[in-house]
Amino acid sequence: ALSWFEKAIASSEEGQDKDKYSRYYKAFYLMNRGVLKAEMTDFIASLEGNVQTLSMDTEGSTRARVSDKVERNYDYSSAIADIRAALEILPDIPYLYFNLGNLQCLSSQFVSAIENYDMAIKLYPYMGDAYFNRGLVLIYLKDKEKGCIDLSRAGGLGVKDSYGVITKYCEDE
Repeated sequence: ALSWFEKAIASSEEGQDKDKYSRYYKAFYLMNRGVLKAEMTDFIASLEGNVQTLSMDTEGSTRARVSDKVERNYDYSSAIADIRAALEILPDIPYLYFNLGNLQCLSSQFVSAIENYDMAIKLYPYMGDAYFNRGLVLIYLKDKEKGCIDLSRAGGLGVKDSYGVITKYCEDE
């Protein structure tokens, strides 16, 4: 599937002089390739969590067991690079910043993720999901007050999941 994206990106670069929309096509292809790479990484991660291994004991009997869950970090750098390349072409698309923030969260780059959620919100102040995700990251980083404000704003913008998180992390006991 990625080879198709490679061909599409190359085609959009070749046609830049002929087609005034080719840069938009290239940004679209880069964005979608980045999202596809991230989804492939997530899929691989989900498979690794459900692997059964066979082992033989000293008496020769075989037993299946679920392998011990090992904490692993997965590499989203290629997907991040594609989203950044799309942003170089179209720096005013809030969903590119939102997607970049999500990938940075998956890569434990929380401060950068907040900056990208900030930019998404600056470009589109009604993006409830950006407030929601930024609120979660802020709470994770121990800035509960700002995080709860973001979650409340997300709820007001229609993100229903925010109310459960507010109940769990923001209401005084």
